[in-house]
Amino acid sequence: MRRSLSTRWLGAVVGAGCVAATLLTSAAPAAVDGAGAVTITAAHSCLVMTGSGDPAFVKNFNPYTATGQPSGAFVQGAFYEPLVITPEGGLKPVAWLARHWAWSRGNKTLTLNLAHGVKWSDGKPLTASDVVYSLTAGRQDKIMDRIGLTGADNNVASIKARGAYKVLINLKTPDSQFIAATLNRQFVVPRHIWAKVKDPSNFTNPRPVGSGPFNRVTRFTTQDYVFGKNLHYWQRGKPRISCLEYVQAASNDAALALIQSGQVDWTHNFVPNVEKAYISKDKQHFHAFYATTAYPISLVLDTTQYPYSITAFRKALSLAIDRKTVSKLGEYGYAPPTDAIGLNGLFPQWVSDPAVKKQAQDMAKFDPSAAKKLLTGAGFTYKSGKLIDPKGDAVKLDIHVISGWSDWVASNQIITKNLRDIGINSNVALEPDWGAWWPNASAGKFPTLLWQGGSQGSPYGYFYANLSQNAFIPSGQDATATGNWEHFAHAGATQLLNQWKVTLSAGKQKKIATQLEKIFLQQLPIVPLFIGPRWSTYSTKYFHCFNSPKNYYGDPIFTTFPDNSLSFTRICPGGRAGA
Repeated sequence: MRRSLSTRWLGAVVGAGCVAATLLTSAAPAAVDGAGAVTITAAHSCLVMTGSGDPAFVKNFNPYTATGQPSGAFVQGAFYEPLVITPEGGLKPVAWLARHWAWSRGNKTLTLNLAHGVKWSDGKPLTASDVVYSLTAGRQDKIMDRIGLTGADNNVASIKARGAYKVLINLKTPDSQFIAATLNRQFVVPRHIWAKVKDPSNFTNPRPVGSGPFNRVTRFTTQDYVFGKNLHYWQRGKPRISCLEYVQAASNDAALALIQSGQVDWTHNFVPNVEKAYISKDKQHFHAFYATTAYPISLVLDTTQYPYSITAFRKALSLAIDRKTVSKLGEYGYAPPTDAIGLNGLFPQWVSDPAVKKQAQDMAKFDPSAAKKLLTGAGFTYKSGKLIDPKGDAVKLDIHVISGWSDWVASNQIITKNLRDIGINSNVALEPDWGAWWPNASAGKFPTLLWQGGSQGSPYGYFYANLSQNAFIPSGQDATATGNWEHFAHAGATQLLNQWKVTLSAGKQKKIATQLEKIFLQQLPIVPLFIGPRWSTYSTKYFHCFNSPKNYYGDPIFTTFPDNSLSFTRICPGGRAGA
């Protein structure tokens, strides 16, 4: 599964192995036989989901650390709930545990009025004390910091409870992005459990206590698990379905086999020619929604490492890559190519300066000759057709990808060929699964493709992740917290982002955005390539009310927090023809 990271700074073939599965006729959830093979019923009582490239499941439900593991794929959203949801696609915020909120004191104090009657799965009430604890838990351990409380640019002066159901967040300066970019990332955990955890980084949370719509682990094996419905959920009549089930798939091909046979209801993997490969198998019930109102997938390099640190080198890579062919052949046309800024999928209206727009388009043109000219102008040379860096070494750039991610494998094959055409020694480096790929990818230890994220209200978060000194993560360290995968920062951009935060004027924000776009193009910290479609392939044979073009309420991917809380509470039981 191409996981959509819950931090939102960011949240899709070689192997064709498949989970062994047998159709049964009962209406019970899937079970695991003595040999460990998953058996899935013909009539699903659980909403059955699968990913791709998953290793054997390990029982770890830590919402801070396990989101890259199958067991933690949707712990955020199922067990642990948001305060507010600012959905993907620029939709309006949705009240959740915070039922109402209001700004005061010159937009420096945010008052949250919490839902009443919410209980943890151990029966204890969820109160303002839990919310204050969750917001300030970064002081206990940095890994629990969801709002930047321990960061260099912390803008939070204090967080206090006012009674059992009110929380006051006092900021040092006004922050126009606080709800969409900061509070949107926060989930609430029980204080009486987590305050006693001595080492949150290594805590596996084997018996999670949550308030969410699915807060019971009713089965867990190395290939399959089930989360049961919260029988006392605070939102009346929700969730509408009885359980969530997640089963293992070794690759995109394996996941495709599971959904084609009807054994799985929902997946988020690339399906080549989805109309023929899936929808045609049952036109009434099989559907695909590949939303492209999204941030880009980019080629990401550690910009602190030579020669990736040379700006002209990164710009040459942009000119050397044939984005249209990558989109058409690698992504089967489902992922439109981007310009060199990468906002044309989600925020095209924010790139308003005609000169900037043209420059972004020109820098993304497929022009190998121009790429070579740019390189030689920066001190690179050629020897027997091979690119030699200014220090005299041959340039090598292998791009790493999980072997089961068929579209990224195909896309990288095109990209590496493009790079070889300008003299770079480049190949696709296949990784067996998420566990082998992700720790190095998230730390920028090798070149790879990565999704970009950010707040949905504006492109502020995108520029923050890639340009701000406050988001900077040192080379070799996991950059998941901010999405600064490439380990880059720019002083001038940092000042502009600080100005953006404190102004509530849309006009001023647009002018600042233009200045940031110019810096982005000048530096090109990442190389945007194509829009990252929000892959959702689903069946309405046993359930309906999925995210669709006609029923769009947020990100259609079940691992994207907090949008997945919307899906988990809105999806309806019962088959229905149509999307």
